[in-house]
Amino acid sequence: MGSVAVGAMVVGTSLLVVFALAMATLESQVDDSIAQIEATAEPIAQFTIENANNVDGAVVSFTINNGGTGYSAGQVEVNGSAGSFLANLQISGGTVIGLDVLNYGSSYLYTPSLYYLEVVGPNTGTNLNISATIGKLVFTNITNEGSTDIVTDFSWLFTDGGAPINLSSGIDGYSPNTIFPGETFEFIYDNANVTATRIAVTIDGQTKATRVV
Repeated sequence: MGSVAVGAMVVGTSLLVVFALAMATLESQVDDSIAQIEATAEPIAQFTIENANNVDGAVVSFTINNGGTGYSAGQVEVNGSAGSFLANLQISGGTVIGLDVLNYGSSYLYTPSLYYLEVVGPNTGTNLNISATIGKLVFTNITNEGSTDIVTDFSWLFTDGGAPINLSSGIDGYSPNTIFPGETFEFIYDNANVTATRIAVTIDGQTKATRVV
């Protein structure tokens, strides 16, 4: 009986040693797995809304009714106005096919809401006719403060709890962009002639809000 008991104790001790070694190996594997997951995890987007401003009486849209003929590079402004709207002409074969807006202007009167643009300075072209509509714009600047790129296609802005606006779809139309770490992105959008009071921006599950002035 004594030898049997001793044998059982030896076997039991061996099993305990094997179990302890197995547990230590399992814990080590779990720790390694967690470390690998943490190492490969994508950093969370970090950003700041620098400012948000309503701009009343800005040029919110324009229509080229007649591109004219014989035009060369030049600029246009709101007809008969000392306001700040300014745009470069896009020319193809002497015809104006578009505008590169440098400044959307502000404080233009809503009545009449339809204005016309005229060429700044001398130009050889004739018959250019561009109408412009005046309204309200919202300007905001968003700074990427993190270590990962922010893709505007996957970033959203909400105005006073309204429908989301994709950060790739501003006043100039759909234009995908990447906000690199340390870079500040200016976003301008037409708020349907309504004064905004508050905006929220959502990027990678992170949401920040600010008051619009």
